[in-house]
Amino acid sequence: MLNVIYDASVVTNIFYKDSNRSGVFFVAFNILNELSKRKDVNLYLYFSPETYADGAELKRVYYPKCGCIQNLTKNAFLRKVFQKFRTLYASHTQQSILKCLFAIPLAFCIIVFSLTNHNDRRKVKNCDVFFSPFFKIPKFLRKFQNVKNFVMIYDLIPLIFPNYYRGRKPFVSIVMESSKAGDSFFFDSQSAKNDAVRFFPSIVKENSSVIPLAANDAFVPVVDEETINRIKRKYGIPEGKKYVFSLCSLEPRKNLIRAVKTFLIFLKKNHIDDIVWVMGGSAWDSFTEALKKEGLTWNSDVIIRAGYVDDEDLPALYSNAEWFVYTSQYEGFGLPPLEAMQCGCPVITSRASSLPEVVGDAGIMVDWDNDEQHVEAYERYYYDAALRKENGRKGVERAKMFSWKKTVDKLMECFYEAD
Repeated sequence: MLNVIYDASVVTNIFYKDSNRSGVFFVAFNILNELSKRKDVNLYLYFSPETYADGAELKRVYYPKCGCIQNLTKNAFLRKVFQKFRTLYASHTQQSILKCLFAIPLAFCIIVFSLTNHNDRRKVKNCDVFFSPFFKIPKFLRKFQNVKNFVMIYDLIPLIFPNYYRGRKPFVSIVMESSKAGDSFFFDSQSAKNDAVRFFPSIVKENSSVIPLAANDAFVPVVDEETINRIKRKYGIPEGKKYVFSLCSLEPRKNLIRAVKTFLIFLKKNHIDDIVWVMGGSAWDSFTEALKKEGLTWNSDVIIRAGYVDDEDLPALYSNAEWFVYTSQYEGFGLPPLEAMQCGCPVITSRASSLPEVVGDAGIMVDWDNDEQHVEAYERYYYDAALRKENGRKGVERAKMFSWKKTVDKLMECFYEAD
């Protein structure tokens, strides 16, 4: 039986339907759920000070049987105040004056929570492992030689593409610089691990392991016509139109401009008017301008900006799409293609970084920077229903290779080896 401390700080984003519910959140949430089911683990939750308020609520609502190494405040009123100001803070842009004003009471709440909560050292002394699915190891834990520390590293994006992150120190650098001898690291793909070894010589075979991720069990083919039609109406998908689906943040490495640009070229070249592009993800005001630079005009009849997609709606959107596009320049793992595959949706991805590890031979792969290959891939799927069906079937089979149970089995194997 292992006593494991789990940093659940990221999981507190479950209370907020915004951009904080990223891939990292879903990974942390699913690993925590799987760990909480195991009978060979005594699980204790840890929360960073700024998440104390939501941490208390998370434990109460979702994980009442888990322990906690902090004495979280029972001040429900202060917790509600904290949640309100955090929501207001997150809803404004980085430059907003209101954002700065909301930061003052938010900071006050964090200070109060920090002063009224403390770590229970007696519990920590009886623990074997601390696992962080994202953040660096807390300083106070360094005093406990009995605890073996593990951190999950997802990608090296800020180091590989430094131009995208000017003025900010890469978070992965902060995590790695805070690491000590004896710390161990998990990577979500061999590609991500290979990148990390190039930047951080301290990462060696003995202190690192590759732990593939998985898609949630909720991602299954949806065939109910009433459900599909309701979801299509919700996201403004025209009645009687087929659609291609994409889901990603709108940063340059995601390659969305090229993917959409080549889709428009595909439509014009083949005189096609019965299919649209549904773009899921956070809003991006500069998208129209970026298309103009490519000599293209935004057409809301052809490109449907769905925006943030509720988790429960994703299986239906994947299932009914003609195909899913995810031709990133770089990914640490690539959960959306796996989710699409699990729903039986044929996929088009790039052959860059980790994506071949996820997709294998179950989809069409293109060079991320090749326009012609994008157009050809769209044509292959559009004109070949048998190929769409076959790759949908192969995707479902390929997705069976990944599960959160397998992920956590591998985690536990590493925990036991370090104990």
